Amino acid sequence: MKTHNILCTLGLATICVVTVWHSASHQSAPSVAPGNGQTGHSRTARTHQETDPAELLAQIRNALASTDPADQTAVFSHLLAALVRADPQAAAHFAETIDPAGTRELILHRVAQLWAVRDAKAALEWAAKLPTPGERDALVTDVCLQLAERDPAEAMRVLGEQVAGENPHGGLETLAQRWAENDFTAARDWALSRPPGRRRDRFIARIAFQQAADSPLEAATLVAKEIPEGETQSEAVMGVLHQWAMRDPAAAAEWVELFPEGGLRTRAVSEIGGIAQYRSESNR
Repeated sequence: MKTHNILCTLGLATICVVTVWHSASHQSAPSVAPGNGQTGHSRTARTHQETDPAELLAQIRNALASTDPADQTAVFSHLLAALVRADPQAAAHFAETIDPAGTRELILHRVAQLWAVRDAKAALEWAAKLPTPGERDALVTDVCLQLAERDPAEAMRVLGEQVAGENPHGGLETLAQRWAENDFTAARDWALSRPPGRRRDRFIARIAFQQAADSPLEAATLVAKEIPEGETQSEAVMGVLHQWAMRDPAAAAEWVELFPEGGLRTRAVSEIGGIAQYRSESNR
């Protein structure tokens, strides 16, 4: 008897549900995406705004003209990224033609970085043709720094081709240091294969500085053996020594004891003393 009543109840409930659904299905209703409350038309309009270069450029110009800091933040947080996705050439042209007195430099750098993530070759071709030498050098470096995330050796090669002569170059040195952070041996061997000169010495100095965080003895040996005596070697020694003394002041002091008498030894002894004092005060 109970089973019969339960089945009857379920049957009635099913009939009610079917009746309600049938009635509702004949009523007109907007097309709504599950969970977001937007009609199909509004979704299409929003997609158009996020992918149409003209719409995005209008949004960016309006945001840059706004006095609300949140609007200007939106330019760098997502609007430029959306424009580069939709039309990187349009983004590059906008960056080149924006008022130099405004946020031109920031926008140029951001477009170069975003484009390099998607297509480093195309971004490099654009950056290399910029007419202003300072902007050209800075943006080529930006692109190569992004390329280095995937292929540091190729990034060094590409940027090296863009930089004439053998004088030191900050962008190349930064690339070398980042490479050493991920693969010290490869970066070191590459630097040692460079022609003798200031640029090679600066590469070794930056790579040693990076390695000092993990293996100060190896870094110290590198700068002592591979960089000729002079200003570059002295600064490299001090960079390694600072990190070594912060980790192991006793070992760093033993290294300094090997230095010949002179200005570098005096600086090194003073550096160790200053770090010892800092550590003592920090532990109080």
